[in-house]
Amino acid sequence: MFYPLITPRIMFKQVFGVLLAALVSHGAWAQAAPTQPVLATASGGPVVPAPAAPNVEAYVRTATTTKGSELDFDKMLATKKQTVFLHNGSMYSKREYALVLWGLRVKALGVASAERACALYAGATNRSLSPAEKQALTDGFESGTPE
Repeated sequence: MFYPLITPRIMFKQVFGVLLAALVSHGAWAQAAPTQPVLATASGGPVVPAPAAPNVEAYVRTATTTKGSELDFDKMLATKKQTVFLHNGSMYSKREYALVLWGLRVKALGVASAERACALYAGATNRSLSPAEKQALTDGFESGTPE
């Protein structure tokens, strides 16, 4: 009777050992140093640092009207198939949810109050906010973490 020198079990151990050695030597299992998370804007670009305090309102006005800026949440949500968004237990349309996100972002940039944020948005878009839009913007502003 003929007994092979290499059994399937031995072959598996050898192949597994070679693969394991290759993974370890190429750093696949090496622990990498933690990196800072890269923040992205609504358009996918890097987040620009917040401007100095006196220039925040001017920056918000400019970024609100600039297509593809970090405050253009309508563009980001345009690719979403869903028509309803939930935020803190409230339901919003795409347009209203864009205002929720806008309120969150301008608070992070340093706008002082929700009323001021509503006034900035109305001034930047040259139209007044409907009660539903104002509520969405205020909800977004107030749901952000205080900094």
